[in-house]
Amino acid sequence: MGIRLDRQTDREGARVLIPIGDLDRDAVEPLSAAVGEELAGRPARLVIRMTHVPFCDSSGIVMLLDAHTDATGRGVQLVLADVGEHLRGLFRLSALDRVVPIVEESSHGR
Repeated sequence: MGIRLDRQTDREGARVLIPIGDLDRDAVEPLSAAVGEELAGRPARLVIRMTHVPFCDSSGIVMLLDAHTDATGRGVQLVLADVGEHLRGLFRLSALDRVVPIVEESSHGR
């Protein structure tokens, strides 16, 4: 089916990407491209809101790590927000949560 992406700017000025659908090998390219577009604008902060992502496979984890590396290299803080319990467990198991900050929605604006 693929992934759909919404984009916003939160009240603190951070750019927000909202992927909707599974973060699997079919979704990696469009999400990676969207992250690249956002990073090209050099926002201070890029939030990937995971509210509507029920599933993430290894290619999604690698993409998130690559996005974090790219963001860091450009001086942009990349964070994941609103990560559900299932994905939180997966990110803990893969150690992604030790590399990419995970925040609750209440700690960033809408």
